[in-house]
Amino acid sequence: MTRTTKGASRLSAPARPTDSPVSAPVEDYKGSARPLVVLCAVGVALRFLFLCLAGDLEFQSDEANYVYLAVSWNHFGFYSDSYRYLWPPGYPFFLAVCLDGFEMGGLFVAKLLQVLASASIGFTTMLFARRLYGGRTALVAGAIWCGYLPLIGFTHYFWSETLFLALFLPALYQVLVVLQADGGARDGRILLAGLLLAGALFVKEMPLYLAPLLALLLAVFPTGLARIEGLRRASLFLLAIAVPILPWTLRNAEVYGRFVPLGASLGENAHGGLNAPYKNFDLTAYGRHLFLEESPETLARPWFVAADPDGEWARAEHIRNTPDRLAENQRRGLAYAAEHPGWLFRSRIKKLADLVAPASFFVRHQGIGRYEESVLGQLSVRRALVSLAMLSPVILLLLAAGGWFGTRMDRTSRWLLGTVLGYVALTSLLVSMSRFRIPMVPFLIVLAAGFATRGGRAGGRRALFSIAAAWAVLACLWWVDLPETLAVIRYAWGGAS
Repeated sequence: MTRTTKGASRLSAPARPTDSPVSAPVEDYKGSARPLVVLCAVGVALRFLFLCLAGDLEFQSDEANYVYLAVSWNHFGFYSDSYRYLWPPGYPFFLAVCLDGFEMGGLFVAKLLQVLASASIGFTTMLFARRLYGGRTALVAGAIWCGYLPLIGFTHYFWSETLFLALFLPALYQVLVVLQADGGARDGRILLAGLLLAGALFVKEMPLYLAPLLALLLAVFPTGLARIEGLRRASLFLLAIAVPILPWTLRNAEVYGRFVPLGASLGENAHGGLNAPYKNFDLTAYGRHLFLEESPETLARPWFVAADPDGEWARAEHIRNTPDRLAENQRRGLAYAAEHPGWLFRSRIKKLADLVAPASFFVRHQGIGRYEESVLGQLSVRRALVSLAMLSPVILLLLAAGGWFGTRMDRTSRWLLGTVLGYVALTSLLVSMSRFRIPMVPFLIVLAAGFATRGGRAGGRRALFSIAAAWAVLACLWWVDLPETLAVIRYAWGGAS
């Protein structure tokens, strides 16, 4: 009788067709870590090879600003803003420490440390895949991560993405473990998640508003506990984030007289993303560095970007205090968007198309000749790498859409991945740049690997219809960006010459 009662209880609340009925990892998620470590070592070795082959690359855009901030901190002992941005101090401090220990050789050391830090990205990506889908899927995810060129490139650039992801992904993995434990997780794991996310915020302030959303998940999902316990866990998580960043918040209040938790870049991004001229920072470099009369940026389909050219609003350059100036830029951008709702709608479709376009900084570097003096810039090598780098996002997005709609996933995992992917996508609707897609890539890899190994096992016709609809949407968005994409292929395929 007891067995019958338990069985009836389990059957009384069926799961969605594509979800597991419990909030728990798959049964074989505790397999040996040795294969994952081996794949991690392969990925790190490949990134080290690219670092050596790339040689010394000329700084591009924000790279120069990061290095300038690091040099000034190293030489003069204080951290300044870069006028148009007030960045968090983590990445410039990282570069400054490398310069302090190894002088100008510190720049190579910084890249080498980024290569090593990428092991955290690869290993955590595989842990996510193993926990959601099992050991075989983790190996496929690891193989994808090893050869994904848009990620490889950032290990030998002076952008903060590699260091950021090395902290951000483990933080989210700890959150997933806590959610799946359904109240059985120790407080130490919650504290670790908060501290790792605080570390990621010191490198890049992008997930600042993601933190309360994650806390909400921690509060809502302990289904086996009283609600007050969920609130306690959420509060502990937020406290673990707030305590490390509080000293820098107080420092900003003393220096600027304003409440700035870590950094401020929204105002400058509003100037680029909520303004009359269309800007895509994957494309602007072509016109600037190749001296083109018609750069890829000018080829955008007019309906999506057309605006009154006289409507461009200028930065608030007269305001000397950086946070105040950025706040005014933000206000002007929001006012412009409110006055032009039709343009806002059309241009956001374009931003979404730019988000999923097969562009990357690696391809851009090839197109503007940054690799010309290295083996990576030789004609046959360049063409092979550019082809792989541009095909990779296309295939990844198609498979990831299949993974989202066509594989079983426990409820907490679906909520966590949906929250993170949705949040990053929304932040990317402000400024067009493939760099902003990078935090999504590890999760897209997990979903793609899940579809490759477990696709077609759940959902039936409904899942097939959803996958087909998602692919159709992607195809439409790729059509929107097709003129610029073809131009990028032409320049990257042939190089700067």
